[in-house]
Amino acid sequence: MKKFVYSLPLIAALLVTSCSKDYLNRPPLGRQTDENFYQSPGAGFKTVVNCYLGFYDFWGYQAAIAELGNMATDESDKGGSDGNDRPFVLDLGFGRTLSNNETLSNLWKACYNGIGSCNVALEHLPDAPLLDNNGVKLDENIRKRYLAEVRYLRAYYYLDLVRIFGGVPLVTKTLGVDDRNKIVRASSQEVFQFITSELEAAANDAALPSRKDMPDGEQGRATKEAAWALLARACLFFAEDDKTLYAKAREAAKKVIDSQAFTLEPQYQQLFLKDGYKSRECVFPLIFGDDPAAFIYGSTQPVYCSPRSAGGWGFDCPTQSLLDAFEPGDPRVLFTILDQGDVFPKPGGQEVLDFSTYPNTGHHNRKVFLPAARRGQGWGNDAWTMHLIRYADVLLMYAEALLESGGDKQTVANYINQVRTRAAASSHTDTEATSRVRNVPATPLRPVAASDDLRVAVRHERRVELGGEYGRLFDLLRWNMYVTTMKDFSTKPYANGKGNSFKAPASGNKYLFPVPQTEIDKSGGSIKQNPGY
Repeated sequence: MKKFVYSLPLIAALLVTSCSKDYLNRPPLGRQTDENFYQSPGAGFKTVVNCYLGFYDFWGYQAAIAELGNMATDESDKGGSDGNDRPFVLDLGFGRTLSNNETLSNLWKACYNGIGSCNVALEHLPDAPLLDNNGVKLDENIRKRYLAEVRYLRAYYYLDLVRIFGGVPLVTKTLGVDDRNKIVRASSQEVFQFITSELEAAANDAALPSRKDMPDGEQGRATKEAAWALLARACLFFAEDDKTLYAKAREAAKKVIDSQAFTLEPQYQQLFLKDGYKSRECVFPLIFGDDPAAFIYGSTQPVYCSPRSAGGWGFDCPTQSLLDAFEPGDPRVLFTILDQGDVFPKPGGQEVLDFSTYPNTGHHNRKVFLPAARRGQGWGNDAWTMHLIRYADVLLMYAEALLESGGDKQTVANYINQVRTRAAASSHTDTEATSRVRNVPATPLRPVAASDDLRVAVRHERRVELGGEYGRLFDLLRWNMYVTTMKDFSTKPYANGKGNSFKAPASGNKYLFPVPQTEIDKSGGSIKQNPGY
């Protein structure tokens, strides 16, 4: 054993040194503060990345959007191991939602976490001494791009909230504990005005790039076109209550089209295969992988919504109603709906899909399903693309807005037919499958004519083109058709009562879901509940 012998002079010197003023005032080591973080290399980019992470909250955002956008509608049923597997999801589609619904609480938290991150970014990034990854002073145009990007993201989160809950607290700065009882709901119109002003500011900012000018390696980040497309979506959602917004939606969607930054993917199924986010049809995709070093994280959604015989949890089962919407000869049905008995390859053999051991409709969502070769190595590691906005959606938004604002009917038909023509030219063979039970006949899809009922045509096209992509609820809500559609669905022999408890909202009002009671309680009652809950 070593022995250390200290002399009295040395001990005295140590004591004097340890008690010196400079020593006591040394900053603590290893502590991250606002001051030193924003002076560190790459801090600005990391701050922006953090603003995207609301989308990467699986239960909070991905699962919640699937449960609301698909499972709460006539598009798909819950599935799962049995009726008691996430029963609150059943409540959404039956029309008996309570204010303690977990799906709604999860979405509220995820969106406000994202908004909070955006507020932090917008408070600190304008004046912080930002450095790039190499420790060099950040270019001011890049700083401005970051700010425009964050404003877009904050508007996106708010649009999700206002479409579900109506007016919500409009929080645009970081709040303290003392603010808890001062939080009140803005009106839905105030939230809408905030969203549109933020999107217009972002889209018109010269620092926010067009997709045409952005390297492919930055795919998934906000662009001018993503901002215009989201503005069109927001205006369409409120246009039933203010018809002048159809013209504004039309103009916003046309800016995306006129940018010539996007084209329809020639093969429909390619959007949902490996690297689907690389398609020039992607306006704003969420890219999921397994590379945390590149800020790309995997998704559990393919596990959540895939057949239990394939290692999934068996949720999100398309209904007969969705299946019946597809015309004979439409190959999109093959890449939207999986059937019992479909066969896919797996290492060393085949995987035959078997839905017989749990409640389901006989179908699963093909757009989420990953064959064995594309599955991650563990829970939540799947590489998958979630298409939040794609060009086909923009074309159909433009066609609808043009029609509802009194535009030329032949032009409306032409834009709908761009989407139908791509569908008609797509393969009738699933390139990943060993065999599929469903055979799509070679019946040609008839082009839409100007003399057709174009409102019916564009709404039909949205359903079959975007089926299973979590947009059905929001279309039904904005058309003020949600309650009537679900009541009608409840009469179908396969509905099992789903939809029968819906009650019409007050005259002229959109259907609203309840504000989470936990949020009302945390505010001390300053946040008020929606009527009827």
